[in-house]
Order: sequence, then structure tokens, then C-alpha cells
Amino acid sequence: MITLILKPVTVTPEILSTLERRGLIRTLKPTAKVVRCRDKRGTVDTIYSSAPRFGAHKLICIRLHDLNRIKLTSHGDNEEFIIIDGESRVFKPLYLVMGLHKHAVLEKKARNAALTERDFILLRMEYNDCRTSIFVMLKGTPHCEVSAPGTGKPPIFFVTEPSKLKIDRLKLPGYRLVLN
Repeated sequence: MITLILKPVTVTPEILSTLERRGLIRTLKPTAKVVRCRDKRGTVDTIYSSAPRFGAHKLICIRLHDLNRIKLTSHGDNEEFIIIDGESRVFKPLYLVMGLHKHAVLEKKARNAALTERDFILLRMEYNDCRTSIFVMLKGTPHCEVSAPGTGKPPIFFVTEPSKLKIDRLKLPGYRLVLN
């Protein structure tokens, strides 16, 4: 078994921009059409729309338990992460593990014993930062939310996603991911 030790980095707008350029997430910002609009009546542009086969959208609230096992999953459609807390609670750290390639690429690399720590990023998420707390996880991007074991309140956050969204577990035979 090969153990890949992931070191957390605090999420920044620059990291999210890099993930966006790689086609893994979409940050919440206006589209070019909206920015360029000169019509006095304004305009509307769709950022994305869920495929009907995945159902209507739903908003879910997640409270993590201590996880010492990272199990990456992806989905066939997009989902939005909303890392906000309006009550100023103090939580244990919330980490988001992401593959830096799409699902099929990571599984192929695992089959070929070619995965390294550089194929993943471990983000320490920050609450209530408008630049990093709301973003779209694009379909096919492997990810897993985890909290370190220990004392403190488990983190709580929100996700919107299609109501019929299925989970596709990433198969990484011979590998184990751990928090550093």
C-alpha cells in the first residue's frame, strides 16, 4: 500500500483561480456577457444549469464527523459549495481534498502505480470569505470533505446539488491518502 501524505494549504483566491483554470471548479463571479452589458435594461446569463436527468436542485447542510479515512468521490453534474456561518461559531478545521485531475485520469494513474501527492490538493477552508467560500465543484472532479480528529465542534457547511445526484467513488487500489 502506498501512502500519500497530503499537507494542507489555506485556500486563497489564487488557488481557486488555478483550480478554475484546470477545469475543476468554477468560482462565483459574473459571466463575461454580464460584465460587458451596456444595455440600460440589464441582462441575465446562466452560469450553468443542471441536466434534467439529475433532478431539481436541492440545498443540503453537512456536519462532518472526525474522518481519518479519505474517500474521494465525484459526480455526474456540478454542485456548489457554500462555506459560510452566520453565527460566528468556532469549528474544527474543515479540509477539502481534491484531485487535480478528473476522475478517470486519477483512476488510470492509480492502476499504473503513477499517483503522487502532486495529484491532489488539501485545502484548509475558510468561512465567510466571499472570494473563497462559494464555488462550483465541476462534474467529474474527485473530492472529499474531512475534519481532523480531536476536540472541538465538527464543521458545518452547505452544498447545493441536483436532487438525483449519484456518488461515484474513486477507486485507487494500492493507495491510501492521509492528512499530515
